Amino acid sequence: MSFTASERREIQSIVALMGANRRGIITSYQPAPPMVKVQIMPAPVGTEGPTPETGWVPYKSWATGLGGAGWSVVAPPQSGQQVLLICEESDGQNYTAWGGYYSDVDTAPQGAQPGEILLQHQSGSQLYLKEDGTILLAAATVVVSGNMSVSGTIAAADVLVAGNVSSQNHQHVSEAPGTPTSAPIAGT
Repeated sequence: MSFTASERREIQSIVALMGANRRGIITSYQPAPPMVKVQIMPAPVGTEGPTPETGWVPYKSWATGLGGAGWSVVAPPQSGQQVLLICEESDGQNYTAWGGYYSDVDTAPQGAQPGEILLQHQSGSQLYLKEDGTILLAAATVVVSGNMSVSGTIAAADVLVAGNVSSQNHQHVSEAPGTPTSAPIAGT
């Protein structure tokens, strides 16, 4: 049996994909359920034209429900992010996309040591879980929704404002010298 040149290229392309884990670049993201389309890189041997793109494949999460504990982690990928495609069925068609790779474009945050976790945004905002148990949170603005309970000292390098009253610059009203003052006046 002989094959045409076109048939041989098709066979080579299929064989090159069979059971192989591949690297690729995300081209699309779907949030629910989290899935991605990935352009396979480099192009499989014998492939001509544009490099193949997967259909929608699952995007691996760090944690999904944690065995009923209720915690999940989602970090939606961006188009252009490099990922590893894990082949699940040995046929080169059923992949799961895992994580990402640091590169000249997507550089790793600097400073974290073994045993530490550093989440860093391109703006410089950070959540840094240090090995000694310290948690560093750095951002231009931090928003807390809900009640907050602190058992310890709150130290502020700048003005502390509570209930629209400044801890450093606020006014009181007094009826006469030596009499008790009012509560701080909001907005002052």
